[in-house]
Amino acid sequence: AERYLVLQTNVHQDRFYGELRNACRELMEWADPAYYYSGIAVTKNFVASPHIDERDTSFQYAVSLGDFRGGGQLCVEGKRMIARNGSDGAEQVISGHTRDGNDVCEEYVNVVDTQNRIVRVDGRNVHWVRPWDEADRYSLIFYDTSGRFPTPITESGVDLEWLA
Repeated sequence: AERYLVLQTNVHQDRFYGELRNACRELMEWADPAYYYSGIAVTKNFVASPHIDERDTSFQYAVSLGDFRGGGQLCVEGKRMIARNGSDGAEQVISGHTRDGNDVCEEYVNVVDTQNRIVRVDGRNVHWVRPWDEADRYSLIFYDTSGRFPTPITESGVDLEWLA
């Protein structure tokens, strides 16, 4: 990354990044006013190799900004259970289901376009950013490492029902 800045939320008088901090606060008040985040990663041209954010205690919100093209998507690994019906072999995605001998765990990669849109993902799953061809890519990642409001790991990696 050309630039990587972490804004902690416990700063009240920020003479250097006050405007950026306020703009981020407004974005999250619009997106999810109940979400507690302990920090915001602000990056420029960040391409991440596959990693897990081991200190996170909840899901994240991610948005990327800029005129970049030809890539830059956020890739997040996920898992889901597939139930196989014994007689006809039909498959159905299941959740909240107890595994039996016919179920299989399917692993996959979500490729999520975060350009000018905010998404809810779980950084406790393996994730990375794809390279892109042109222009600068900026990103904002809202995360929580405080342990104040822990959530279970999102097995799918991405909250597909929550896209702004």
